[in-house]
Amino acid sequence: MKKDPRVDAYIAKAAAFAQPLLLEMRKRVHQACPDASETIKWNVPFYELDGKLVASMAAFKAHTKFGVWQDMKPHMVDVATPAELPSAPDWSRRLKAAAEHAKNAGGKTMTKKASPKKAARKKAASKKPVAKKATNRRAK
Repeated sequence: MKKDPRVDAYIAKAAAFAQPLLLEMRKRVHQACPDASETIKWNVPFYELDGKLVASMAAFKAHTKFGVWQDMKPHMVDVATPAELPSAPDWSRRLKAAAEHAKNAGGKTMTKKASPKKAARKKAASKKPVAKKATNRRAK
């Protein structure tokens, strides 16, 4: 896996407590998913395989957050100390399962189709309303 220099910069800017945590989780992703690519999305590091999200990590003031993704559904953990890191074998198993899922998803995309009701409302909303003729009749 090729390292993205933006992820290096992200880790360098993180709080001192978070840097070793981020480096460890980055190493775990690289070991479990060597074909995944690093990128920055929504201002945090993400790992993708075949265009599908596999993992993410983020640093905050007092904790870090690590995620393993399948079908846009993350399994997230909050970590503030090295002792709170998930076990390496467990995390590796989750990462490998997510990578396998991303590979098997192939060209499938996660798109929502509008329901018939929503489509009808959208079509109705797109029609221009007919202007009513203003009248100034007073009752006599």
